[in-house]
Amino acid sequence: MAFFSLEHSPQTGRSSVASAIVSLRSRAVASWKRYRTERELEGLSYDALKDIGFPSADMLNKDAPTR
Repeated sequence: MAFFSLEHSPQTGRSSVASAIVSLRSRAVASWKRYRTERELEGLSYDALKDIGFPSADMLNKDAPTR
């Protein structure tokens, strides 16, 4: 019975490639989660957005100087 673990394997050039793949995967997952959250927020009504604390468009324009 043989047991192979990456923990005890010698370090090769593949570890940097593997870490790059893991990094790319984690960034893709985070990007997908942000996309899904944005889509869910876009589907909410104005009243629901107001209830969870999103500023209204009128509030954003009050701080901007008029030209």
